Amino acid sequence: MSDITFSLNGFRVNMRAGAIVRRGDRILLCRMTDENWWFLPGGRIKTNESSLMAIKRELCEEIGDSFHVLRPAVCSENFFEHDGQYFHEVCIYYEVQWLEDENIKQQENADEVFNWVARKDVPGINLKPAFIKGRIVDPSPSMELVIDRDGEQGAGADDVKAVVGLWR
Repeated sequence: MSDITFSLNGFRVNMRAGAIVRRGDRILLCRMTDENWWFLPGGRIKTNESSLMAIKRELCEEIGDSFHVLRPAVCSENFFEHDGQYFHEVCIYYEVQWLEDENIKQQENADEVFNWVARKDVPGINLKPAFIKGRIVDPSPSMELVIDRDGEQGAGADDVKAVVGLWR
């Protein structure tokens, strides 16, 4: 199976699954060793793979299998630029419970660094996409759809009208 990622009309399109991993009042964040910003653990969804299967696979690969996936929390359409490349990324974020007594089994020589942070400290962290901070600090009991255009949630009026129209 191949990652669902391709280039189209000047954009890099990605299908991703992400995890809001909680351990008590702490949240697991990840960053590349050569970057100064953080993101949530997860990765690309592969062809013929559900987002649920993808997040389980990615977490097992990255940190071990001592977790329980609770529920889908956020579906996001994120439009952003990174290193001169424009992205259109669709991500399903899951609420995940880390089993309290287990440590992360981080791979040796990995390009990623993982760190537990207190939930109260999340607003002050350089976390991308930025909108996810609010969902970490104050989670919704139901799944949300977020359209984020380079830090401006639902910035396009047409986006908002289209989404609201779906629920009428």
